[in-house]
Amino acid sequence: MSNDRAVPATCARSAFKAAALAATILAAAPAFAAEDQAAAQATAATDNGGIEQITVTARKRVEDVQSVPLAVSAIGGKTLEARFVPDVRAVARYIPNVQLGQVQYSGATLSASIRGISFADIERSFEPAVATSIDGIFLASNTGALVDMFDVESIEVLRGPQGTLFGRNTVGGIINIKRTRPTGELGVKLQATVGSYGRNDYKAIFNAPLIKDVLAVKLGLFSISSNSFTYDATTRKAEPGLDRFDVTGSLLFTPSAEFEALLTYEHLKDRSHYPNPVNQSVGAQSNGYGGELACTVFGLCGHAAEYEKSGYRASYGGLPFYAPLDADNVTLNMKYKADNFSIVSVTGYMKNKDSLDIDNIGDAFAPGTPLFHPVRKLHGDQFSQELRVDTDFDGLFNMVAGVYYFQSTYSLDNQSVYILDGTANPANRVDTFSAGQTVKSYAAFAETYWKVTPTTRITIGGRFTHETKDFHVEKPAVTAAEGGPYKCPDVNSTYAPCRNPSLKFSRFTPRVSIDQELADGIMTYASWARGFRSGGWNGRPGSTPDSIGPYQPEIVDSYELGLRTKFWDNKAIFNVTLFQTEYKNKQEDQIRSNPVLPTSTVTFVENAGKARFQGVELEGQLRPIPELHLFGSAGYLKAKYLKFLDGTGADVSATKQLRYAPKWNASIGGDYTFDVGGSDTVVFASNLKYVDKYVTESSVDPAGLGREIIPSHTAVDFSLTYTGHLASLKEFKLSAFVNDAFHSGGRIVRSSYAGPFWFSDRIPNRTWGLEAMVEF
Repeated sequence: MSNDRAVPATCARSAFKAAALAATILAAAPAFAAEDQAAAQATAATDNGGIEQITVTARKRVEDVQSVPLAVSAIGGKTLEARFVPDVRAVARYIPNVQLGQVQYSGATLSASIRGISFADIERSFEPAVATSIDGIFLASNTGALVDMFDVESIEVLRGPQGTLFGRNTVGGIINIKRTRPTGELGVKLQATVGSYGRNDYKAIFNAPLIKDVLAVKLGLFSISSNSFTYDATTRKAEPGLDRFDVTGSLLFTPSAEFEALLTYEHLKDRSHYPNPVNQSVGAQSNGYGGELACTVFGLCGHAAEYEKSGYRASYGGLPFYAPLDADNVTLNMKYKADNFSIVSVTGYMKNKDSLDIDNIGDAFAPGTPLFHPVRKLHGDQFSQELRVDTDFDGLFNMVAGVYYFQSTYSLDNQSVYILDGTANPANRVDTFSAGQTVKSYAAFAETYWKVTPTTRITIGGRFTHETKDFHVEKPAVTAAEGGPYKCPDVNSTYAPCRNPSLKFSRFTPRVSIDQELADGIMTYASWARGFRSGGWNGRPGSTPDSIGPYQPEIVDSYELGLRTKFWDNKAIFNVTLFQTEYKNKQEDQIRSNPVLPTSTVTFVENAGKARFQGVELEGQLRPIPELHLFGSAGYLKAKYLKFLDGTGADVSATKQLRYAPKWNASIGGDYTFDVGGSDTVVFASNLKYVDKYVTESSVDPAGLGREIIPSHTAVDFSLTYTGHLASLKEFKLSAFVNDAFHSGGRIVRSSYAGPFWFSDRIPNRTWGLEAMVEF
């Protein structure tokens, strides 16, 4: 693998340790400017045509992003609109070492990899490696995390483990999304977008005061629809695509200057279809590989030439790929602010229901008769409560401290897989089961900030988490081919974990950092942080119960050095971050042929061993004149396994590769504003994003065809926006945009080996749109 051809590990480690020592020495050196000067400079930034100040809540305190000793990137709502960011995936265009995508096997589900740390399987019993938080509410899974960016105040991406303030399952990082609050003023914002592949988006936000300065309301409606970029290879008709409808309502209660309460309700109805998979199954190869059963036994050997000729738009699936989702979410944020401290309460309840009805291979004997046809229905909910105290003292000491409770439940009501002729005939059903899990988590946390000199701060924090997981699964013997029957819990089970499938975990996750202001607008820091991802059970078992687990928690230790600079009268920003991440007891999901029934699959999750991630991240902005804004980022990542134990206990790390860990990635872009009279403007913007090749399977393709490798890709985006003002309107915009302008068709972004078949997911390349927005 290309990652192994970098500087030898011993040299890289030595260089990293030397840099860490140098940064620590720098952190103890005297500074050249006082904090009040930096604050004054930030306040004046936009007044003199400099770079806009961005505040973040990465440490659950409102801070200037340039003063936070963390690797955090933030994008404000106005910038998201200006760059035509449709949903959370697209922010990866601007942030180093971040890969975001969609997992279409569950409704509106986000796939996330930060610094090469990811977990691709979205079964509800599994925990994400990168967490998502919406208005302070931590999501139990990434289902529903593919958030639309309309009406978003800001998005923050924190890279590296965030185990102290955010807790479990943030070993890769966390994505914080904050929606806009009611303005308390009467106003309407309307937006319509039409574009490629039948895109039709209609969005509206309505704000109004109910009781002036006391109670305000905000209502939002989103309708998003389009065809898929793929078409049926037989009929030449477009496959169905997105179909989402979202309703939100918020009430902001501010009876006094000291207290506020924000209540938000959201309902999402998603009836989307997604592109059918690409069948990459092959037969026997010259290297001795025997091929996949889909090809060798059933004759479904893919359509490699046809896929390539069509630009990966042709679809040979037997069924439309259907993954609907219904979700209802309620959040309540309350805050009481005294002179030098605040008490904050964050309450959340989420309930969702989703299902799946697909052709998993993307190839069929005939229309309506796929070979491998999973059908599943499940529902789940979660409740969380956080209560914390944030201090704001002028002297030596400040802190954030609190307690947290989290409970989530899911139930897979039924999953059945039909094979042979692909029809929903009970005689062809080979894998039927139901499963579910209840998780309860309790945590206490504190992070303290010590200002040991006017320019030197030390951060010491930790979080203690205790959680329980109660699991159940039942597999009836519907047909002889399915295996079973069995169920868990069962005190008489021959598989010991099934007798009492209940787990308890307790972990302490600390963070220590020191940051030093070296000069006005220049800060350096060194930090160590630990995170853990919970162990658990496999909610998608095989014909025998031994695949349910359990597997144990994994631990991540991250060492980070950072330099944050803002200079040239706030017209330039340049940030550098070096990191090394040590991964212990790493969980690995593997989809393989079912040993009882080779024509079906089974998922195993095991603690494979150790891995190391090393890298560098660069971020910069430049505004040499008020009209021109340039920005860019670059990331380098060296990731490799140090130990990977197979089922026999042998170390096979030399033959394994880390998934979703491109060695290089970079972006560069900018926008130029033309004054066209009065307060009207025209803005031309462009961005280029390069992502190096990466792999999506930990094992090398046994056929020797490199199917697990996703080639490098460079996408260039353009947009042109006219902003005008009329007497009756606050503002209106007319825009045209094109993303990935120089590539037509589509491309494969995820490739998976499933034992009896090999399938891949695809996305479109070039897309375009025309957008109109009015605000009054």
